Amino acid sequence: MKKIILLSLSFLVLMQCSTSNESETVEEEESTGEEAVTFNYQGLGNPSEEFVSNWNQLVSTISEDEETILYFSMNPDNVKWTSETKEVLYYSFGDSGEQTDINNVFVMNIFITDDIVSRIEFFAPTSKDEANAQQTKLFFLLILTLSDETLDKDGREAILTNLGLYDNVSDPKQLAGSVTKNGVQYILEPLVENNFLFGLSLYASFADTSGTN
Repeated sequence: MKKIILLSLSFLVLMQCSTSNESETVEEEESTGEEAVTFNYQGLGNPSEEFVSNWNQLVSTISEDEETILYFSMNPDNVKWTSETKEVLYYSFGDSGEQTDINNVFVMNIFITDDIVSRIEFFAPTSKDEANAQQTKLFFLLILTLSDETLDKDGREAILTNLGLYDNVSDPKQLAGSVTKNGVQYILEPLVENNFLFGLSLYASFADTSGTN
């Protein structure tokens, strides 16, 4: 449990430092004239292969623990199409294949339009386990980073706050929100049955501007 909490915190610090380091790299490049290489964490708007690769490279920066990296990483061989139309790719995290573990499985659907990732749908199961909450938050932070790499630590936290993730509500159906930032729309939806919250879905996609002038 402590490992998960520390991992989440280290991710926030790391991404803040990453932004600062990139700025320093640009300044150094301008002063020396030498070509510098910075990693692009963007996934939304890129081909699915780049999305998976960028996701895994981002995960590799948040921990040196092999078990943790393996859990949060995506095995390219297990990224499957949901149908023959090849419009949506599917991946599950924490799926051991055992029916008893189904409540601990995180699921990602990756929608493909014109050969690029146009939408991300992520399902997170909920429980009273604090480790589960920290895992969910870390997955959400990863998705926000892959959706818009220009977001800094405060920007990502602001989105989660405005989505209502941290709201203390009496009715779980109220745990929902929608935020649009830098041309990307984020939607949080609770999954409720018999007034019991059993999951959260986070959606990230390019904002629909067809109705704007």
